[in-house]
Amino acid sequence: MVNSFTGSHRTATGADILSDSEKNRLLKKKLLVLLGAGSSVGQDFPSTSELDKEVAGWAAEWSTRKPPDPIDSMDQRTRTNFYDRLWANRLDYCAGLTEEQRSIVARRTRPNYERVLGDLHALMNGVLPKPFGDPILKWIPRADVFRQVGIAPETDQLDQHGSNKVFHAVRGQLQALSDRLAERIRGRSNLFDLELSNGHGTAAFAPYRELMGGLAREFDIGVYNLNYDSVALHALPDSFVGFDRRSGDFQAAEVLSRKDWGFLYHLHGSIHHWIKDGSHTMEDDNFGPKIIWQDDLSLQGEDWQDSLYLTTQSDEKRVLLTSLIAGGWKLDQLQEEPFLTLYSCLPRHAHEANAILIGGYGFGDSHINSILRNALRAKANRGKRPPVLVLDFNPGRQPFAHRVDAWSLALRTALRVPTQSFRIPAQRSERHYTRLPAKLPPRAFERSNRAPVAIWNGGFTAASKELAKIVAWLDGDESAL
Repeated sequence: MVNSFTGSHRTATGADILSDSEKNRLLKKKLLVLLGAGSSVGQDFPSTSELDKEVAGWAAEWSTRKPPDPIDSMDQRTRTNFYDRLWANRLDYCAGLTEEQRSIVARRTRPNYERVLGDLHALMNGVLPKPFGDPILKWIPRADVFRQVGIAPETDQLDQHGSNKVFHAVRGQLQALSDRLAERIRGRSNLFDLELSNGHGTAAFAPYRELMGGLAREFDIGVYNLNYDSVALHALPDSFVGFDRRSGDFQAAEVLSRKDWGFLYHLHGSIHHWIKDGSHTMEDDNFGPKIIWQDDLSLQGEDWQDSLYLTTQSDEKRVLLTSLIAGGWKLDQLQEEPFLTLYSCLPRHAHEANAILIGGYGFGDSHINSILRNALRAKANRGKRPPVLVLDFNPGRQPFAHRVDAWSLALRTALRVPTQSFRIPAQRSERHYTRLPAKLPPRAFERSNRAPVAIWNGGFTAASKELAKIVAWLDGDESAL
């Protein structure tokens, strides 16, 4: 083969023998997709607010799981609905604040099921007596909501034996709620699979599949799914998930060394995950439990485990090993595989991406937001800031420039874009945001005039009708929206 510049001969390289499909993939731009809970709501999966109610119900059931024991002096303490009291503690914290103040602090203080599951982790560590507890967390069981219960360690009300019983009770509720959450999502996923197989669910799913499939045709796509369900996997069934889907083993080395995209990683766990117990001998290569993949959910049996041992993470804090990560202690929960390896790859993919699409995400995970913020800053400093599109559902149709709420404030920070810079196309010449109409037109795109960031307000699946515009925007056409 002759080099046209030098006239010299050279041997064929890998690039010369690529198939047409491989060459086409190499020519595609890389699109990073982040999926949050809102992307699956259209498939009848529960929203965060719906899970708030369901988890509260499960917590109440747990506290009445057995009849009272008048002889056991610890019975009242160990039957306490810790989840409910921690929820009340968060509500009490914001008591007396104005509505404006509440909207500002809501993103870090407002109770939801994930935050309160994180609080359960904190309480579990806080009730341990010296020297096993934590010098800061020990003050949590002394809060007003627990004062009458008397669960604070190292007090006249509770000796070490009593503290241990409270510890196991808190852990018991945390484990029970984690298991119920996994069962809830897996049960809905099984029904979703059945609906697709008999044709009843295809109408609702078609726009989702059209949107994701259309993006995959136009871009070299990589998905970080923050949901536990199987919806995205049904839309992109040939994606690499990080596991050998036949043996179930996690392929950490391949994930870390993989240069190809075409992946779909469940960063916070999947309904296809289950915990398999390993060797109990520390010197063995297979020591300890591990999370494996089960493709066929119908094989779920009695040995299927969604929570198991306590692990120790930062400062020797106890953290429950679960197949799904939920709660305010995600950074500690992420220390186990497969989560740690998958999370370690997200910064690289954020920097490699030519465009970013964010669907149904509440911007409530600081470990995700910081990666977006850092990658966008680095790329902007090189003059290569990628286009970003956020797919959201805004039923009130309030202009983004007018919003002062937890979601808008978190988006502004994560995507490094001024809130007041957003306009719909017809209002792009309006210089001051106070003169914008109070409501957006239906199915509107808003675009920042300061950075290549746009927001779709019509909902995730409805965005499929705007696929051509979305593809053009993500491909770098600023006039598309």
